Amino acid sequence: MLSSRTLLVMAAVCFLFTLAIPTAALTVGEDRTSDEVVLEPTSSYAELDGSNELVLDFDGFNGNTAFVTRDVFTITVGEDADDIESVWIEHDVEGVAFYADGSEITPESRLELSPGDSQTVDVTVDTHVAKSTTETFSVVVEYEGDEVDDDSGSDSFIYGSSLSVSSTTVEAGETVTVNATYRNDGDGWGTETARLTVDGTVVDQRTVALSAGEKQTVSFERRMEWPGTYEVGIEGIGQQSVTVEGPQVEVSSAAVADTTITAGETTDVQTTVRNPSDGSLERTLELSVDGIVVDTRTVSIPAGGERTVAFRRSFDEPGTYAIAVSGVDAGTVTVGERAGFDVRNRELSPATTAALAPPATAGLLFLAVAANRRWSFVR
Repeated sequence: MLSSRTLLVMAAVCFLFTLAIPTAALTVGEDRTSDEVVLEPTSSYAELDGSNELVLDFDGFNGNTAFVTRDVFTITVGEDADDIESVWIEHDVEGVAFYADGSEITPESRLELSPGDSQTVDVTVDTHVAKSTTETFSVVVEYEGDEVDDDSGSDSFIYGSSLSVSSTTVEAGETVTVNATYRNDGDGWGTETARLTVDGTVVDQRTVALSAGEKQTVSFERRMEWPGTYEVGIEGIGQQSVTVEGPQVEVSSAAVADTTITAGETTDVQTTVRNPSDGSLERTLELSVDGIVVDTRTVSIPAGGERTVAFRRSFDEPGTYAIAVSGVDAGTVTVGERAGFDVRNRELSPATTAALAPPATAGLLFLAVAANRRWSFVR
């Protein structure tokens, strides 16, 4: 049975990676003891947010390219943490890899750290393969004496229960707290994603990792800004009605500008919000795609006035997507296949082969070429 302790790493839209709330034996930032494993940001791509979570933001690297960032964060073992066997990172996202000293960190290639050791971690992302979506990574710490059973027959069975929502009547701008307890009744460790929903739209999510027999309470806080009655809960567990009182600010219209595009292209979603009250108000608009919030904008609306806001969203995969703004239907976007191109009577040299090298490789790390496209260099 795997009883190793885990720290979750979450990847959000546009390659935004977030380290979720640590367990008792894992710490983010400076609040530590000498027997812990600590994760700290060490580059401009990493920072601690207001919730003391480590955030890795690669938003500027979207597009068809591959890149490597060095020394993104560190894994440090406390001076008194003499019972740690190994540390590794688990995930199943294509195009993303974590490296230490030129070697990829995986369950098969683990870090063996002694008390007081600190290891920098590099990250590679190949956006030809990796998609802008929400994924989960796990940083796993194995302790001496842990019995690790790699038999695929050891499965987790994680379920949620004990939903609570408070308060169920609030003023616009106040916060609702939603709690649930997750328990693993299986015989192996595993992960489960808790998704906070408002009227069926996923507005927040968190991933828990549990060893066999372990349980954990997950807590969300949601600011309720729009007057009305909403069903608030956690997907798969339950929901409760929450009434929000206050000025009747409303999203009066929402529409997709281009309803048919090609994969890789963008479309705008325009929305108008009205404030009939006699005072200026601030509200946060949420753009959702297929029932999941993917972007937000906070706007100030003058007394008795209105404000028009435009979201711009790109789509990489063909399909039809339902779009909404703060619960108001904006229509659908149909995304078609990318147009192909022919390469005729052209011989490509071996130097044009696409490759993504590990971070330890010196000099040119990536080189890609295609007909009618520019050379792309990432160092």
